[in-house]
Amino acid sequence: MSTPLRIAVTALRGFVADTFVALGMPRADAEIQADALVNADLCDMHTYGVVCMPAYADCLTQGRINPRPDIRMERRGAWAWACDGDNGMGHLVATRAMNTAVSTAEEAGIGVVAVRRSNHFGAARLYPVLALKKNFIGIVMANSSPAVAPWGGREKLLGTNPIAVAVPAGRHPPFVADMAMASAGRLKIREAARKGLSIPADWAFDSQGKPTTDPAAALSGSLAPMGGAKGFALITLVDILAGVLTGAQFGGGVLSFLTNIDREADGGNLAIALNVEVFMPIADFSRRMDTLIDNIKRVPAVEGVGEIRIAGERSAKAEADQRRMGVLLDSDVVAKLAALGETLGVRFPEPNQ
Repeated sequence: MSTPLRIAVTALRGFVADTFVALGMPRADAEIQADALVNADLCDMHTYGVVCMPAYADCLTQGRINPRPDIRMERRGAWAWACDGDNGMGHLVATRAMNTAVSTAEEAGIGVVAVRRSNHFGAARLYPVLALKKNFIGIVMANSSPAVAPWGGREKLLGTNPIAVAVPAGRHPPFVADMAMASAGRLKIREAARKGLSIPADWAFDSQGKPTTDPAAALSGSLAPMGGAKGFALITLVDILAGVLTGAQFGGGVLSFLTNIDREADGGNLAIALNVEVFMPIADFSRRMDTLIDNIKRVPAVEGVGEIRIAGERSAKAEADQRRMGVLLDSDVVAKLAALGETLGVRFPEPNQ
């Protein structure tokens, strides 16, 4: 049985960066990659954190993802850019895109970057929060490999297609929403399969389009869109904005980073940064956000609910706790990472005592 272990944040980040350098990434890019994966774990989004490293290592060593991409930004106007990710790691490409959107919003009030030729970028929340450093609003969306059938259909066609938004506040933590447009992400279902667990009946359908609690049947079938037909409309919208508009693959054409043997995945992102000061002073906006959050929290909770929380509040607490005590990883994950490090000459850090 797997047991949880605590790994110091700095030591874990160093291991991840050193591992990606050993896999052929430049040091600066590997540091960005390490920040992305460790930050996902810090926010309790462990299915998008360091657990993914062995799969990414396979992609890099097999040449399915470019370890040294020439990420090209082409300006298309005062506020708009087109980004060619050159089949690089999705975390690296999305970070570059969001940082470009933020710097553009400083000049023009808004920055928009349309990304093509990218790969799986993990937890979507990692990128809009970069806009918070300037007290901007950040929005990121991505299309992905087929996982969800059209509403009423039996064959998966579009991805889980996440949307993530980060909005600064004042006294309260920022509002940070990260929503895959399916009832659950595939990595959560793969994690359930790995642990021999069942899944909720509203997460997925089997190959015949019937609800299932078996993660294996779910992975061979399709995921349920969040909110039924309305959720599938949102999935389609993301495919339009992150796929059709950007020049990336769309309509079922994006490949999974786990199976892109014949060609690059060619996923698309859309990164947007909004400069709040264009509309009002940030102090006024922060007060208004705090009022909104206060009003939400004043609503009486139903029986069994300790408190009403806003999107991002639980992750903020998890991050603070894990920065202090160390990142919590299952022992079987630690064993796999240690084995990966050993093959590359990188030593995995000792767990906290």
